[in-house]
Amino acid sequence: MRIPLVITAVAILVMSAVTIFGVLTTTMAPAVTVGDSGGYVVTPAAPDGSAGKTPVDAPLTSYGNLPLWVKIASALDALLIAIGLIGVAPAIIGRIQDVLDNSNRQAIFYYVLNNPGCTPAEITARQNMNNSTVKYHLLMLELEGKVSKRRMGKFTRFYNNAGVNDMEKVVASYLRNDTSRNILQVVMDNPGITNNVLSERFSLDKSTVHWHMERFLKDGLVGFEQDGKYKKYFVRAEASTAFIKLSGHSHMSQPAMAAITAEKAS
Repeated sequence: MRIPLVITAVAILVMSAVTIFGVLTTTMAPAVTVGDSGGYVVTPAAPDGSAGKTPVDAPLTSYGNLPLWVKIASALDALLIAIGLIGVAPAIIGRIQDVLDNSNRQAIFYYVLNNPGCTPAEITARQNMNNSTVKYHLLMLELEGKVSKRRMGKFTRFYNNAGVNDMEKVVASYLRNDTSRNILQVVMDNPGITNNVLSERFSLDKSTVHWHMERFLKDGLVGFEQDGKYKKYFVRAEASTAFIKLSGHSHMSQPAMAAITAEKAS
């Protein structure tokens, strides 16, 4: 039968208090004597009649000479502590082992594993679960260190904690958006491309392309070289590596490879 941890803890505290109280009550009782000025002075009583003598430390008492009730109390104390440890250990081990035992939590974990940068709303829709259920299991996974989250604009995105660095988390977030992914891929394959060329390539307003590029710059995915009034963009080496790993984009153009080599050499 497993003893509840709260009861065990209370019992340990009570027995410890009893032991301490017993030890304190076995010390010398105070005695009252008359002082030189006619007042009263409270001093410890000397059981052996050695009042007025220079005090010395009492000899140490061995465990065998302690009162029986003190021995029993200390033994119970040790026993309760052992029972408490036995009760707590399985709970700790079980918590580590059981974090993925729940089928919903397991499904959510593997979805995050295969879809880095996903949002709670996406998981809710794809896994056909209640939104509050998804948020609860994500919290449990986060507390156990299985997943981590990152705020990106108005979205909170989740990632598997194992084998994913910070740059990969950022890139994964952008890969969730088709426009961001396509622009990033074109910039990676065409280092030195300008805002105007990107705008024409995707039939987007220059302001839209500028908005995407500013976000890439802020998160360290791209850099640029100023050429007169134009900015020539390139994807940084670390971001390129993360993009290839996460997107499966195995082919890299010669200009892209040259740009990465030049950045690493600088």
